Amino acid sequence: MAERTKIIVASPPEYASRADRSGCILAHMSYRIGRGFRLCRSRRASGATGGLMVLDTSGFKGGGPIASLIEDVVAECAQKEFIGIVIDAGTRPDTPAQQSLSKSLASAAAKHKLLYFVPEELASSGENAIIRVSTALSGGTLSRHISDAAGKYGAGRVALEAQRIVMDFTLPARSGIGKALTATELLRLKERHNATSFFSPDLAVNYFTYRDKKGAHFVLHDDAQSIRRKLSTGISAGVKHVFLFYPQVADIYDSLFF
Repeated sequence: MAERTKIIVASPPEYASRADRSGCILAHMSYRIGRGFRLCRSRRASGATGGLMVLDTSGFKGGGPIASLIEDVVAECAQKEFIGIVIDAGTRPDTPAQQSLSKSLASAAAKHKLLYFVPEELASSGENAIIRVSTALSGGTLSRHISDAAGKYGAGRVALEAQRIVMDFTLPARSGIGKALTATELLRLKERHNATSFFSPDLAVNYFTYRDKKGAHFVLHDDAQSIRRKLSTGISAGVKHVFLFYPQVADIYDSLFF
């Protein structure tokens, strides 16, 4: 029998009690690297147990010993009964310092039988590293995106990161990056242009188009329906782990699980 897909909800400590009510695995966004290359924990996370540790390594630039940091991480996982580590390397995950740190953490995770999740840029961290593949696409199909990742990294090493996107692309969108919109901005934009949203089964996202002085625009936006489709697409593809970020889905959380 195929292993059931596990849904992981990453949450900052101030939202943890609300995120935890779904019964999903909770990933605690409460840890970073502090002074002296030691593990630093948010004060709000003192009572957190079970689930996963999310380690923010975005500020790590190297230049010092990390043995104590590795020991801190392993000890915290044992004390809090965490089953694994999730690396949040920020917007620059591919620096030599990040690569070196991630390889050391991957080795420690393998030794202590901990799950180890990394962004795609850190895929070379180790054979035990599970690669978080984003669902934020502006073209192609989500199922093909997952299939390509499985072919590249191995089916057992792919985790799906179901990102909620609300973004306005000015066409042609060569960079693949648009302007992020708030919920209020999205609503005003639809009203101003009398736009009707449609659902793309291929991308598992809602979309509409409009024109202004800058030219043609293509707007992608997620709701409960599209997030559920992302989850079901990942499950159908045999992905073992799917990530959600609680603050992104707070307003539709109950619709996803209850």
